[in-house]
Amino acid sequence: MSQENVEIVRGAYEAVNRGDIDGVLDLCSPDVEWQDLAGIDTSAGTGKDAVRAYFETVMEPWEEVRREAEEIIDLGGDRVLVLFHMTGRGKGNGIEVDARAGDLLTIREGRLVRWVGYPDRAKALEAAGLGE
Repeated sequence: MSQENVEIVRGAYEAVNRGDIDGVLDLCSPDVEWQDLAGIDTSAGTGKDAVRAYFETVMEPWEEVRREAEEIIDLGGDRVLVLFHMTGRGKGNGIEVDARAGDLLTIREGRLVRWVGYPDRAKALEAAGLGE
């Protein structure tokens, strides 16, 4: 099951990088919980509509943006930690972003049920119980 969870997460990141919001939603449970602790609005959302709204809002100002999974760590059970490198360039202004952060995802019965984004790797590792 753990390798299957890693593949589900890998598929979600591939969909994000294609700009395929529906592809991400196809991997989510109907009652998926979503929270981006790295963003301006750190409130949590529940359900696929909340995930769609998040991606539409976050992706809109970018001409291009990528979240390359540099390390996918199977935490056993139903959790997977992703340490990623985010790059992007803003529409019109050309502002570039180059950051490393992490996401902690929970998978049950082949679906993403919880996705929490952290502003940096240290916080993501800590949340996963792997902090120093």
